[in-house]
Amino acid sequence: MNSCECGTTKPNLATPTKTVQLGIATIPMQPWEQPYDPQTALKHGTIFPSLNLPFYVTGGEQ
Repeated sequence: MNSCECGTTKPNLATPTKTVQLGIATIPMQPWEQPYDPQTALKHGTIFPSLNLPFYVTGGEQ
């Protein structure tokens, strides 16, 4: 515990305890698929068609 000048104590948030679980990462398996050709991959920002998930600010097509 860290003490502040006001006389109260607060927990040290930089040091995790044994009871705190920081996080669990899971990554789904991606099956192999035919990649895009280099020119198409550069245009879409990915070589895999299943990862081509465009984001449009307006919510529609370009």
